[in-house]
Amino acid sequence: MKDDNGSKVTRLIVFSFWIVILLGLPFWWKTTEVYRANLPFAEIDHWYNKQACNFVLPTQFTIYIPSSFSSVNNEQLRTDVENRLLNKLKDLKYKDNFPITVNVNTWSQDNIKEHKEAPIGSYFIYVKQADKIQAHIGSKRSSLLKINTITIDAIAEALSKIIPLVYFNEYNILGNIACHTERINKDDVSNMRTLKYSSRYEITFSLMNNNPENMRVDWNIREAIYTYLTPFLKEISVMYNFTIDSQIQNYAPLSLKPNFKEREGKPNYYYFEPHHLPHFVNFAEWNLASTITSYPSINFILYMPSSEEAPLRIHDSKGQPLLTNAFLVPRWGGIVIKNPPKAATEEYYFTKKDLQPIIKIFISQLRGLIGVHDLENNLIGQFPSDYQVTFELAKNTGITTLEKDNLIRRRTLENVVNTISTLKSLAQLVDEIPNMVVQDHISIEVHHSLDALEAVRIALGKENYLQALESSIEAIELAEKAFFDPTMVSMLYFPDEHKYAIYMPLFVPISVPLIMALLKEIKKMKQQIKDTKKKED
Repeated sequence: MKDDNGSKVTRLIVFSFWIVILLGLPFWWKTTEVYRANLPFAEIDHWYNKQACNFVLPTQFTIYIPSSFSSVNNEQLRTDVENRLLNKLKDLKYKDNFPITVNVNTWSQDNIKEHKEAPIGSYFIYVKQADKIQAHIGSKRSSLLKINTITIDAIAEALSKIIPLVYFNEYNILGNIACHTERINKDDVSNMRTLKYSSRYEITFSLMNNNPENMRVDWNIREAIYTYLTPFLKEISVMYNFTIDSQIQNYAPLSLKPNFKEREGKPNYYYFEPHHLPHFVNFAEWNLASTITSYPSINFILYMPSSEEAPLRIHDSKGQPLLTNAFLVPRWGGIVIKNPPKAATEEYYFTKKDLQPIIKIFISQLRGLIGVHDLENNLIGQFPSDYQVTFELAKNTGITTLEKDNLIRRRTLENVVNTISTLKSLAQLVDEIPNMVVQDHISIEVHHSLDALEAVRIALGKENYLQALESSIEAIELAEKAFFDPTMVSMLYFPDEHKYAIYMPLFVPISVPLIMALLKEIKKMKQQIKDTKKKED
């Protein structure tokens, strides 16, 4: 009787231990599990597969013909011009992404309106009779076409040769961006020098004086920036915000020695070849680090050489000195070399007027860094020989309306594609590391980023390019904020490997006798069942 009671007590103790273990094991596993908020993986994959290939970027042209030519049927001209333009686009891979609308009105030839209030994607072409075919592409939204015959066929023919070159020039680039395809020309210089997009940049203007022993220098950079640079920055403020600071640094030695060129009958000078320019900036000794913001920096340097290396010039690829004596460092900034004037004494001061041509060079370099494509230079030699085409420069602002429109469209699509890529990388990272912490605010930011992408698509369809740009900026900022969130970096609280390494030395010694005791009790129970059956038989 005692043996049976003892056996029951032993069995009860063993089973009690195992009940505690079986109940506690899921609780322990759950309490050591990392928190992972749900991410919309399916929606991210959907965007990743289609990219922005279904986005549409409409363009509208309004043609103004002289009111004195009543023989021209406006509707017939509209149809003819539209058909010819569509025919020009038929071989374009992404023609469905760029719908075109043509309207025809009349004008009195008194004046040409600039149509400043017109939205992005709307352009106005005024037709006028002249002795030969001339086209003047305005810096705003209006252009002037002069032709010798005011007929439907003549107008449509001239427009079909000018409009595609001027206004459809970037359609292939935009289509490749939208569908995230490889660029045909991987060595495209304009793309290699463009900075990665950021809604904010810090611009630092530095006056580097390597001749402080003989000359002290100063500059009126504040007024020069306000007068010459601010109009350009205001024009692109819908895409970028800039923080500007300046500095003067003495004792700014070069990182390499220039070559010396001796000329008979002409002044000698020092020079750098194009392959030397990547090593021009002395990063080790020039203090160019930003201490104001964490945003990407753009550096513009006005360099004054020492007397031992002056006059200093830059050679082009043909070995000839550059007139600007300046060069651009891709995705970094620009440099202008200013040799001290011969009449300069111990002090030299750059007035606002002295800085005007230098700021003009910096603006040109900044255009390249932010991705502005110069239409006039890109289209040289592409028009028919009997067409005289001129481009009006934006003298005050530094960027024409068409250049700005192209930049807005390109940046919008780039932001969309980069957002999709960032969200896809985040999803892959979370999927590949099961122990990564995903907080609720990460999930919220990802959802809002996806909502912003959809807002871009809707805004473009409604020809609201500014709203599309704002939504694309919101999308990329939220995606990057989620991807680079500090809580994503800390990630592993209780990785499985750590669980095994920490708890196995405790569990294994305890589990072995418990398992043996359990097996022993099970064996006894089986034996007791057999004995009971024999007695009953």
